[in-house]
Amino acid sequence: MAHLQTQSPSSNSCASSAVSVVSERTKAIRDQYYFERRLLFFCTILVGVAIIVWAVSISTNFWFIIDGGDGIWINETKRYFLKSHSGLFKLCRMAKTNASSNAVTTPPPAVLEGDEVTTQVLNGTGAVHQVVKMYRRCKYHDVFPSEAKVKGDPMLDMAILNYTRTEIMFSIISLCVMIMGLFFSIYTFNNPRYTFKRLAGGIHFISALSVFVVIEILMQSIDYEKEFLPVVHPPNATHYYGYSYMLAWTVFVMNLTAGCSFMWYSKKRKGDKAPNEEVAMADEPTIIGR
Repeated sequence: MAHLQTQSPSSNSCASSAVSVVSERTKAIRDQYYFERRLLFFCTILVGVAIIVWAVSISTNFWFIIDGGDGIWINETKRYFLKSHSGLFKLCRMAKTNASSNAVTTPPPAVLEGDEVTTQVLNGTGAVHQVVKMYRRCKYHDVFPSEAKVKGDPMLDMAILNYTRTEIMFSIISLCVMIMGLFFSIYTFNNPRYTFKRLAGGIHFISALSVFVVIEILMQSIDYEKEFLPVVHPPNATHYYGYSYMLAWTVFVMNLTAGCSFMWYSKKRKGDKAPNEEVAMADEPTIIGR
């Protein structure tokens, strides 16, 4: 009896140590789980912000700017090209011509928004002035023009039309996929099963890929215009990217980050690896019937 009594304190100590270890392990699992939930919640908000930023990016027309400096003579329009800025849906061009020059009208590639008449000093003394007309023309891209218009407009050909159609199509598709990904991300907080997290992560990857396709096609279209459409991109002009283009890259990074996070934290949490019974039950194998 005495022998049993001497063993009891040791047994109680071992049991207490075991309970303490289990408790610490459970707390660590729970803390990790809540950290992951907070991170995925942040990524969900990030996707929502990406949708807004992408809507701003595709609706503005400052993806790239072509700068003609003091003016580049365009024989087809009989005007000096100054600058243009373009988006996925709209193009704006600035040009000038001498008031005394005989400008000709080609098939109008744009709708006239307004003309401004200014004076320009031609020498340092200011003794000689010449009146010039400044033009600013903007238009939405006509993605389905008639064959006659394509042949008559020096700013169009079938290749650039295909570029423009693809850009517009993928920009709309990517916006729809982002919205769908946002709803799936929100649903993962209602149903913590790992498959829904992987589905949300996969959708975010598709969104990022769609945005990248738009960016890549736009860059290819600029190179094509520079080589084959001198009216759009004069040979001596320079181009650079605008804020709409930068916003597009930001959206790409946002979706890529969200996709990586959802995929990385979509591990199964069954049995003692789960922080609570709800998560353990959600990650159990499920037989999908009819």
